[in-house]
Amino acid sequence: GKCRFVLFESGMHDTMQARMELEMDLRDALGNDEFFLAYQPIVDLSDMSPNGVEALIRWRHPVRGVVQPDDFIPMLEETGLITDIGRWVLQQACAQGAAWRAAGYEIGLAVNVSGRQLDSDQILTDVQSALSASGLEASALTIEITETALMRNIEETARRLLLLKELGVRIAIDDFGTGYSSLAHLQRFPVDALKIDRSFITGLADNAEGETLIHTLVQLGKSLSIETFAEGIEQQHELSLLRGGGCDSGQ
Repeated sequence: GKCRFVLFESGMHDTMQARMELEMDLRDALGNDEFFLAYQPIVDLSDMSPNGVEALIRWRHPVRGVVQPDDFIPMLEETGLITDIGRWVLQQACAQGAAWRAAGYEIGLAVNVSGRQLDSDQILTDVQSALSASGLEASALTIEITETALMRNIEETARRLLLLKELGVRIAIDDFGTGYSSLAHLQRFPVDALKIDRSFITGLADNAEGETLIHTLVQLGKSLSIETFAEGIEQQHELSLLRGGGCDSGQ
């Protein structure tokens, strides 16, 4: 009608149906105890000693099996479920971190916080409650925020990060180099660490420009007295180049 037409393909319905099923399953997953945390080690690149872990959420679906984060976290963000599940991650990770430290393992713990969580002052209550309930020292917890999330609402984000710093936790910018923050913006946030995105690390030895960029990011961190992390180190040559370049820590 009205001099137009609309094309329908069965794949559109299949995609919509799969999306609806995924959302319904996610809404039940927390109550059904289907989420669990994996911990990726962080090492001091100067001597290769372990100095922390990053908590990573996984979903063990009763039919699909273990679902990777890229396949469900975007849905959590879109639906707002990330707020409740992010609170659960904080609680579980802090409890595990406190247990490790009580057993004599003096390592730090990093937890990702989404842009949605940073949109509300509730994040302050969630972090404080997780620390109080677990007994984990605030200084042992690092809150990681992606560069993109930092830029959603600069004024409010900066205010909330300052309040988080007052609790005693550390702040790290995750996936650094992939967003759009300027140096001027970076200086406004109370940042303790920059985590260089793994896309810059992959194939490092085969890309002279990549090596130069890594060097630049590491030197930026040093000039601002900010610790630098390299994410996703998988090859020996990547490790050697990062250690030689003065990067502080790696995953």
